[in-house]
Amino acid sequence: MRPTVSFKTIGCRLNQAETATMTARFDSAGYMTVPFGTPSDVAVIHGCAITGKAEHSSLYAARQAKRIRSDTFVILAGCPAETLGETIRGDASIDLTIGQTGKYAIPELLHRLRPEQFPAPGAKPGQSDSIPRFDTQRALVKVQDGCDFGCAYCIVPTARGTPQSRPVSEIMDEARHLVDAGFREIVLTGANLGRYGHPSHNLTDLIALIETIPGVERIRLSSIELTTTEESIIIQMALSSKLCHFLHIPLQSGDDGILAAMGRRYDSATYRRTLEQAVAAIPFVGLGTDIIVGFPGEDDHAFANTVQLIRDLPFSNLHVFPYSRRRGTRADTLPGQIPETLKKERLLALVEMGESKRFLFAERFIGRTVSVLIERVDTAGNGHGWTGEYVRAQIIASRVAPRQVISMQVEKVQGGTLVGTETRKNANLALSSCLL
Repeated sequence: MRPTVSFKTIGCRLNQAETATMTARFDSAGYMTVPFGTPSDVAVIHGCAITGKAEHSSLYAARQAKRIRSDTFVILAGCPAETLGETIRGDASIDLTIGQTGKYAIPELLHRLRPEQFPAPGAKPGQSDSIPRFDTQRALVKVQDGCDFGCAYCIVPTARGTPQSRPVSEIMDEARHLVDAGFREIVLTGANLGRYGHPSHNLTDLIALIETIPGVERIRLSSIELTTTEESIIIQMALSSKLCHFLHIPLQSGDDGILAAMGRRYDSATYRRTLEQAVAAIPFVGLGTDIIVGFPGEDDHAFANTVQLIRDLPFSNLHVFPYSRRRGTRADTLPGQIPETLKKERLLALVEMGESKRFLFAERFIGRTVSVLIERVDTAGNGHGWTGEYVRAQIIASRVAPRQVISMQVEKVQGGTLVGTETRKNANLALSSCLL
């Protein structure tokens, strides 16, 4: 019988992309992937360390795997393996910790450790361990890793190191394989995506090349840091028919004093100008951002500045987080730590603002035609997915299938979801059988 492996991914899209590659390596080595939470011979916890809560969740998942089956070989991989280090040595729930550099070679390592139990890696006929395995309807492609911005609150430089970019040829090959597997939307991701460069190609060059791959219908970008490549991306997005009209640009705070204390590389006026430029170039662009509330020194006036900036700008998605102290970061020792109760109060206020803005943005699309990537079809035959602007959508009773990209006429908004009917179907996209 084939040995079994389960994966638990905690954290960002970059982690999700990397898990897909790890899954491919195990598959090629002869393992069968089973859902996490069911008994398995090996359980890989691909953890996160961006906050203390994320680290705790990673350790909890490892202990959960041991409780389900006591002899499961549990591996903690990725960022928490780098940040926790010696502090988890001797943890009975973790058999092995593997940092960033070794996590793609886990099958080889398992065979060396227990050759009688785990098979020697060797690609199965017709299989490749370089094609990521996704169970989603869009494919994530890691193009870059690492960050050297050194924001005061951030542990990423410790967990992932300095910026490194994948070769263009390698990315293009992976994207072609994913299209051949039936994916129509490619999401580009990285620890600091805007820093992509290898060796003479920047992010906009890479996007232009991926657009030429037959079968690629949509390209989506994960988060982009201000002061990297946002201006050229806005221009490219306005001109492109494939680059999704959605920008996620972290703000973190709308107060210049807090931004300086955080070590961010811009002020609120620069941020405002960038988003105004995006809206001027792409009137219906979706705008997402990250906000940290309760950073050390954030008094009522500083928080009010954040509220005002959010109120002024046409955001469609807000991700709000309470500041979490991280040992090893500069912010951990800053004076003016904010009480948890006040953090929660501010967080709830911004979450409410975010919901209101999300609904207002959705209502702008009534009467318009949007492009929807179908992610699931319910029992009534309705297709559910996301527009290029990253708005949830539902196509009423249409003959659609997952991974198709369908044009929809928006008739109404229900609970923040666009609801409408199919206007046309591009025959080149009607690939209902192209499923992994």
